[in-house]
Amino acid sequence: MKWYRLFLFSMLFSLMPISPAAANQEIIRVTTGQWPPYLDKESPHGGFLAQIIREAFDSEDIRVEFSFFPWSRALALVKSKKYQASAVWSCTAERKREFLYSAPILPYQYVFYHRQEMPFDWDALPDLSGKTVGLTQDYSYGQTLSDAIDSGLVSSDVTTSDIANFRKLLLERIDLFPMDPVVGEAMIAHHLGPEAGARLEFHPRPLRSALYHLPFSRDDPEAGRLKRTFDRGLANLRESGRYQEIIENALNAHSSSAAAAILEEKLVNWDEDPSSCG
Repeated sequence: MKWYRLFLFSMLFSLMPISPAAANQEIIRVTTGQWPPYLDKESPHGGFLAQIIREAFDSEDIRVEFSFFPWSRALALVKSKKYQASAVWSCTAERKREFLYSAPILPYQYVFYHRQEMPFDWDALPDLSGKTVGLTQDYSYGQTLSDAIDSGLVSSDVTTSDIANFRKLLLERIDLFPMDPVVGEAMIAHHLGPEAGARLEFHPRPLRSALYHLPFSRDDPEAGRLKRTFDRGLANLRESGRYQEIIENALNAHSSSAAAAILEEKLVNWDEDPSSCG
């Protein structure tokens, strides 16, 4: 009675005790958006920032489940407490009122991309006079650019994706596009190809320098505990050297030498007080 033996085996297997560690492990649900190589649903690790976040929580015995959404929805789902955190966001005064921010995970900066055939140099805002700047919806580009737009010094053209802005730059519909070069270089290489890469370059002067964080909803009673737990796990990764190892592996695989050099310099010289977004 082969079927009977199989039935008995399956019943016995279902009654086997589950590992207490696996059964009792806490799970945190984190929203995010597509932002390779930082966050990438096509990558085995979900991108190298997702890997840092996952390993930081894992060191504190918490398992992370990532879900990818459009960026504006990703943050709204945390605000409504359907998810517990969102990866990753810079700190702004408006967001700080609604979200509790983790310790900084990674420094970043935005630079201006432009067409190589269009000579471009800038040291101060007046150098941007008359330019049309492409912006991506729901992004924060900092007060410097906001002031330039509000004053009429530059004009803005807003669209829903970074790829669309790069394409508008190639089509000469905009003059400049501010972008994190670590992401920008990967995006151009993987989605636009070598011909576009030969036409696009970035100016090394930063438009904005800030830090990426993991925000938790202030309305969530568990937010404070989860923030402290993550901060502790992140500190452990840094102290062990694992944090730097993850970043170096990712930059070697995904970024240009120029973009990697910018991030490596930023890792040494963070220019935002980590306590400013607590």
